[in-house]
Amino acid sequence: MSQPAATPPVSIIAHRGFSARHRENSPQAWHAAIEAGADFVEVDIRMTSDGVLVCSHDADLGRIAGRPEAIATTAAADLARIVVAGAAATPTLDELFATLPVEQPILFDVKDERPEALDRLVAAAGASGRDRLVFGLHEIPSVVSVRARSRDAILGLLPSPEQADAFFAGGGDILRLWESDATSQRLAAIAGSGHPVWVTTGHGETGRKVGDYHAQALRRMAADGASGFLVNDPLEARAALSQQMAETPA
Repeated sequence: MSQPAATPPVSIIAHRGFSARHRENSPQAWHAAIEAGADFVEVDIRMTSDGVLVCSHDADLGRIAGRPEAIATTAAADLARIVVAGAAATPTLDELFATLPVEQPILFDVKDERPEALDRLVAAAGASGRDRLVFGLHEIPSVVSVRARSRDAILGLLPSPEQADAFFAGGGDILRLWESDATSQRLAAIAGSGHPVWVTTGHGETGRKVGDYHAQALRRMAADGASGFLVNDPLEARAALSQQMAETPA
């Protein structure tokens, strides 16, 4: 009697690093994500006025550092002097590469999709010697542009799941859904078409902040076909999914 096919492992993506316990997009959050066994470390990427790629979710430093500087109009040297909790408020991409082992998979949430920013990021990724990188892109033209120059995987951080067909046609690999959009029907349809789908937990109708989750909802989405989760606490998320595996009959 044939055995049922093994369930593929679910990837745990540390949202802005281990941001449940450390400042987001910081070396401490990156180190902690690795120690927690995260499959990917997610970082937000922007470009300074003088063309340096830095790790920051927001367009300015108001929330992180209580300062007015906008990243796109500030030089890298000026940003480097702004420190929060003993570390640069906006670490550079070079610092990220120096911190994470070369074998550590990384997801870039590319917040700045200007052509010149994409050019620099694709070039830096290609020169890094890393082969487990994922470009998280928000616009279909960016997907087409990056696919033409890179073999790295592309995650679709799209405004609407209705753009899925255009995303895959443009060369995208993995579709991201917000948890509010990750219905059982939609997850099953995407997974059934052979495309991987990751879910960013929280936000929107969930009433939770981005990256926070309920264990029961996490297990439901995994059972429905989600193959990855962006979460703030990768350690607890892994434990929640491991419990599901332990409870699933052989």
